[in-house]
Amino acid sequence: MNKTKKTLKPFELLNYHMDLKIDILQFLFKFPRFLNGFLFFLRPIYLKKETAWNKRFRWLFLVLGAGKADTLELKAMSHALYAVTDNFFEVKAAKKNREKIVWVEWILNPEICEAFDLVSFNPEVLNVFANSKGMEYPPMIIEAAENQGTPIENCSAQKLAVGSLILEQIPKPSLILGGSHPCDTSISIYQTLEYLTGAPSYIMDFPYWKDEDSYRYYEKNTWELLSFLKKETGKDVDWDKLKTLLDRVNQINNYLREICEMSRAKPCPSSNSLLALAWAIREVNLRSPHMLSMVKAMHQLVRKRYEKGEGVVKKEKLRILLWFPPIPFFFYYFKWMEENFGAVIVADFIGYVSTVHIDTSSKETMIRDLAISQMHLAMGRQCHGPMEFITDEMLKLIDEYEPDCMIFSGHNGCKHGWAGLKIIQDICRGKDLPVLYLNLDIMDKRHTSEEEIKKQTITFFKSHGWA
Repeated sequence: MNKTKKTLKPFELLNYHMDLKIDILQFLFKFPRFLNGFLFFLRPIYLKKETAWNKRFRWLFLVLGAGKADTLELKAMSHALYAVTDNFFEVKAAKKNREKIVWVEWILNPEICEAFDLVSFNPEVLNVFANSKGMEYPPMIIEAAENQGTPIENCSAQKLAVGSLILEQIPKPSLILGGSHPCDTSISIYQTLEYLTGAPSYIMDFPYWKDEDSYRYYEKNTWELLSFLKKETGKDVDWDKLKTLLDRVNQINNYLREICEMSRAKPCPSSNSLLALAWAIREVNLRSPHMLSMVKAMHQLVRKRYEKGEGVVKKEKLRILLWFPPIPFFFYYFKWMEENFGAVIVADFIGYVSTVHIDTSSKETMIRDLAISQMHLAMGRQCHGPMEFITDEMLKLIDEYEPDCMIFSGHNGCKHGWAGLKIIQDICRGKDLPVLYLNLDIMDKRHTSEEEIKKQTITFFKSHGWA
């Protein structure tokens, strides 16, 4: 524990995203062809594995496509980077000026904070972005949480929030907004975070079902959230600001839904790595105008390929459904399969978008539809009720996207996923769909390494004559 504390200075990982290196990268985004050439030229020194020499840039270079990204893809990435760093700068300024910072759990969107002009922050943000400095940092943060008594069997996503707080890598909150889903770890650890920070919290009580009674109940929850924020901040709702944001959110959702629909085409015109990244950016800073700019660029790219009948790879050999979460420390998994096997993930657990349109014509419709939309966000919509919410969507995607196989990314923190494994196996067997069952921790490379994931994937492909 002492060694871990000495390794990181307070806020070192957040500051890493706000230093000169990021400024240089943002400048290079203005010259995408040059940036691609630069990344491609350096491939030999970072592509194969992480080393002590390349760890400070390898993850980010791989996320950027390792020199093989389309210029529109890089444009989308640039807006993603701006959205994330903008949020970090806002939080830094709020901390300096002693303004309120609201923690918003990863399963919730921060739209409501916009209505009160509050700075929102996702305490799980280092689950993904700590990798940009080196893949050893998420395990280091997890270890800090476990050393202080966080149960080892808990999901590492929430352990990272606890560890980040203990190691002073994230700012303490003035308020906490959490949810009663998608799993027991979320509920228990947010109680721990409330205790550790002393911050007042409001927990959104997700109903079990998705029907009219459930929607009305959750809408009532959302109105109560407004009352909580009004009481704790002394501010009133700025309905015009909320409407402006929700109109933008509708545009974001429309673009993402269209990308998901176009991804059904053969060959698939979209790399699902972009949809997965959009989900992550949404959780960090949906409020940023850069989020809309990001998905516009994504949509433009996919639409261009779709209309030409082109795929994301020159020759699509294999269509894959990725079920359960992607792997932050090996985010290049999507591109690695595309480049080496012509294998394209056509749909996945969190990239698939099915949120509803929000009617912004009145206060009442905004809150009603915001509540319903919240219940249809990825991860939450599948995991807050019966097992059928998971398996019915899986069946829908199998039928609509016609995958040749499925990869089950068995995150060891997703107890509900493993509990339903036999049902998932029976469904896939009935569909004659080959499945690779990965046993891993998506946040912690110590459990199953990048090299081992590659090895298991290659063995699976070879066993079916695909490699």
